[in-house]
Amino acid sequence: MTWEIRPAGDAFPSFATDWDHLNGQLYGGHPAFDSRFVGALLTHFGNGSESLCIHRSGEAVDGALILCARGFGRWALFLPAQAPAGALLIADASCLETLMPALPGYAWTIDLLAIDPAFEPDWSPLLLPRTVVRHQLTMAVATGGDFPAYWQARPGKLRSNLRRYQRRSDDHAASVRVIAEPQEIGAAVSRYAAVESAGWKAVGGTAIGSDNPQGLFYEQLLCDFAASGQARIVELWFDDRLAASRLVVCHQRMWIMLKTTYDESLAAMAPGRQLLYEALQLAFADMPAGAVEFYTNATRDQAEWATHLRHVCHHQLYRNTTVANFHGIARALRCRFAGGETAEDSLAFDATSVAAYHSPAAMPPAMRSLFEAAAGREVELSPDWFANLQAAVFGDDDSVRYYGAELYGSPTAILPVHASRRSGRRAAEIEALANFYTALYAPLASPGADPTDLGRLLQAARADCARARVMNFHPMAVDSPVYEAMVVALRSTGWIPFRYFCFGNWYLEVDGSWSAYLEQRDGILRHTLRRKRRRFLAAGGSFEIVTGTAALEPAIAEFNALYRQRWKKSEPYAAFVPGLMRWLAASGKLRLGIARLAGEAVAAQLWIVSGDKASIYKMAYDEAHSSHAPGTLLTAHLMEQVIDVDRVSEVDYLIGDDPYKQAWMSHRRERWGIVAYRADRFAGIARLLLEIIGRVIRRTPARIVGKQGRFSVRPTQR
Repeated sequence: MTWEIRPAGDAFPSFATDWDHLNGQLYGGHPAFDSRFVGALLTHFGNGSESLCIHRSGEAVDGALILCARGFGRWALFLPAQAPAGALLIADASCLETLMPALPGYAWTIDLLAIDPAFEPDWSPLLLPRTVVRHQLTMAVATGGDFPAYWQARPGKLRSNLRRYQRRSDDHAASVRVIAEPQEIGAAVSRYAAVESAGWKAVGGTAIGSDNPQGLFYEQLLCDFAASGQARIVELWFDDRLAASRLVVCHQRMWIMLKTTYDESLAAMAPGRQLLYEALQLAFADMPAGAVEFYTNATRDQAEWATHLRHVCHHQLYRNTTVANFHGIARALRCRFAGGETAEDSLAFDATSVAAYHSPAAMPPAMRSLFEAAAGREVELSPDWFANLQAAVFGDDDSVRYYGAELYGSPTAILPVHASRRSGRRAAEIEALANFYTALYAPLASPGADPTDLGRLLQAARADCARARVMNFHPMAVDSPVYEAMVVALRSTGWIPFRYFCFGNWYLEVDGSWSAYLEQRDGILRHTLRRKRRRFLAAGGSFEIVTGTAALEPAIAEFNALYRQRWKKSEPYAAFVPGLMRWLAASGKLRLGIARLAGEAVAAQLWIVSGDKASIYKMAYDEAHSSHAPGTLLTAHLMEQVIDVDRVSEVDYLIGDDPYKQAWMSHRRERWGIVAYRADRFAGIARLLLEIIGRVIRRTPARIVGKQGRFSVRPTQR
């Protein structure tokens, strides 16, 4: 697997076939990534310094992009203003790890500009540190279904406004013309240029002219695409006067609205909006199942036309964690003492709104729906879990917040946190709304959310707790997209993040019945279960599984008594477990198993069944009866219940690498945390230095021993 770095102006034509093949494989031949589009950009806006980067695995090209040197080891994706989005054709994001060493000189960072999240690689394999900031909010209209149904689903105000504009133009004979033939493109571009050059863009020097680089670019581009039937210039005429025009490149599943202009003297009739209405009808007829992409920074009014909104983002990659951390510290100090834009400022102004709530109950129903979507399987991400945790553990703590983000009324993310103050420290810490009762924590995110949505929530938390110099989130699923998104969001908003291991998590992937599962267990376990069960039942033993509220209170009392007897102390927050059991019982998720001997409770286990997952949450037993192994027998009894009756697909032993868990489970995964520091104040720098020194000290003995060949050390930080 190697990179080839060549001058783009000379080499690109010879790689055009490979480029288009890769674009077809990855993104279905995205028109803006087509070699004709990229080649025209190079011809008219390149300065000769661009580098074509080609990655091969064997003979096959599986990566391609064009970079420009920005000096001092910094590179950026080639992105003239006329490019709708950055062309990053990468089959596997991990290949970017070898790109920086392949570039001339010492490359320490690459800016991947204007990356469309709908047409980007899977970032999860990438081990390089990364920041993400928003470039623009783009919009799209899906053309599945028929146009009347789409239009009827638009806001009433938008539809009534368009009717009003159409009535205003009733005195004119309106007509729509579609220019698609190569020989007609030049004249249509000239007409477009004449209208645009008479408007406000001419004052700013951004208007298309018949002989300026922009005009020459669009004429070449549209002629090249028209040769394969992939260009449209849609015009709206009032009588014999061109009122508005749109430039379009397309394929069978996508229209890209490149540019639009209108006669400003006809503004009262909104010819641009009328043309958009007509153009969308044409697109629906042309593409029964596709999308019209706008690649614009959509306003609220423009977003009313959209069926989909998403943020096009700039991604910055760093050579390694050390470089990323030094750059983050330098930027923070520069902003602190020399002024200038901070990392937080880069996310400060956009269409996302953030609100803070003191409880899940205070959230509007639309925001709570993010909880409901996640809680179908993970109980600890449900609003009832957080409500119980908050009531029993945090009480009247006013620092508890649920920060929620929404984009034009659609919820995107929720971040449950609280602020704590360690003894003897003036600075506060912002922490996950979790404690030792929590086996899994995560922000709640909609399917379309990205790290910048989490970044907005982190900003809001910091604004409410200005003295915070540390953020700490745990325990999280290290292999989940939201874990990596949190690392990226923290770094993107000016924090210096570090990952750390929390605990191992053993779980069972259920495949078949209880009897089939039992046959796969170790012979010693199977023999122990048969022998101990006979003795237990013969001695008057019995099992009960409480699932509802009818027998719940006596069962809670038995559980608490066993717990105090086993651990010689009460629960630190006495209301939490009973509150949890009552909520679980009311929602049908409770599986409270109790083993009794001669009517006396000798073992109890709290299991939770949510969706297709069972979680073994809490256990207690009487050591005086350990010879009967009531805990082991009760585990088997509950396991049979969740496999054969509840028919779950997973059983989760939650926290810890205890050896006995391996006898019951089949797989292991890990839960990790993220701690992050601010480097713009002394307190944050001091904590950051302590973190770095501590990690160096912990690693040094392991490296020394590893060199002696006694064991190898698995990296704990990417």
